[in-house]
Amino acid sequence: MNRPIKRFCFDGNIKYYGTDKEVLISDDYKEKDEELRGVWFSTVANIDIPKMTDTSVESQEKLKEYLQDVIKTLKEYHMNTIIFQVRPVNDALYDSALNPWSSVLTGKEGTNPGFDVFGYFMDEAKKNDIEVHAWINPYRAGRVNIKEANMTKEEFLETLAPTNFARLHPECTILTKENKLLLDPANEKVMEFVSDSIIEIASKYDIKAVHIDDYFYPYEDIADENEEEKKKKAGFEKTSDFRRDNVNKMIKLIHDKLQKLDKKVEFGISPFGIYRTNSKFYESKDDEGAWELGSNNSSGCLTNYKGLYADIYKWMEEGWIDYVVPQNYFDMDSTKLDDKNNEKCLVRYADLADWWSWAAKKTNTKLYMGQAFYRYSKDGAWANPEEIPNQLKYNQNLDNVLGTIFFTYKDFHRDDCESIIKGKELLKKLWTKTPKHVK
Repeated sequence: MNRPIKRFCFDGNIKYYGTDKEVLISDDYKEKDEELRGVWFSTVANIDIPKMTDTSVESQEKLKEYLQDVIKTLKEYHMNTIIFQVRPVNDALYDSALNPWSSVLTGKEGTNPGFDVFGYFMDEAKKNDIEVHAWINPYRAGRVNIKEANMTKEEFLETLAPTNFARLHPECTILTKENKLLLDPANEKVMEFVSDSIIEIASKYDIKAVHIDDYFYPYEDIADENEEEKKKKAGFEKTSDFRRDNVNKMIKLIHDKLQKLDKKVEFGISPFGIYRTNSKFYESKDDEGAWELGSNNSSGCLTNYKGLYADIYKWMEEGWIDYVVPQNYFDMDSTKLDDKNNEKCLVRYADLADWWSWAAKKTNTKLYMGQAFYRYSKDGAWANPEEIPNQLKYNQNLDNVLGTIFFTYKDFHRDDCESIIKGKELLKKLWTKTPKHVK
């Protein structure tokens, strides 16, 4: 029997955005025989992976033991999939002929750690029936704010490994508005290089899928003084259309190259949680973020289509991607008090889950839900240990949600707040056996 969900920070029950309709879940949680249960393993900035002290055999063995513990953690929570970040910053945690060894391993880009880190993990995962998706970031080429580091772009490029594509082809790079190095999404050499890097991984390793997250055009925007010229040369009037076309070309190119492999490797995208917002929430229907079929949330929300120039629905509609994992990182209530002590809500979990369920059915795309295990905290709605269990129960209302991926791995080893300690306990009570892999 379905029941409403009590609000954690306010009186009453949780409702769908902008309505008086209550969100309902059932406490009769039924484990599926076939389901993806996974976690993102974030290597950028050493979020989920430790840095080696050196490249000695002892350091190599220590990292291998850590990776074995990752497998043990997945099995402890009855997970069957990991999204392993193998190319975080135009570099590699695998033995590559195209990208230099990542600095997250040894502290210095281009330094061989002594063994194929991703290759080793793949072998261990296969022994334990864990499917692996190789996660890459397509455009990010640096995390340093070059201006704050008192460097020119040229000086920063010289700090990269000699084999780094950005250093070899500086004409293929631009800066973001935060003065960070980016491969130019408009450059055809970049499109070929990124897609070739993906094919290298897909050809070399027995992965289930290649995976790209939400970082397309950057959240902070780009600072490209030549963009107007590039746009006109490409025949576009609007910058937004030009940018979306650039990303579309790369996504299609990756799809087309994957189709030529002699084995099936899926292609998945994990976009920001909102594609476009329903037009009814806008004063101007001409706003690019507005769409008559968009999701129910505030017009003040960022969207993939307008803010990141990522036309996810088109990729789903065209069949360029096999699955989508929306980053539905919002809580069930997602309400705060403004400076006048009035409740303010921009977006809620259930509305986005419903929208992505509709979009995946409409386009015949596999759907997994990306969920924010990392947001458990001491304050607010995420101080409620039931938040993730409630979301999982809500997912069961939607028959085409084929699984869950949590961000991020390290949070399954956190014990800094009561909500995450209890949240992990509650998850184990829901997930008591490991399901078969989704076909």
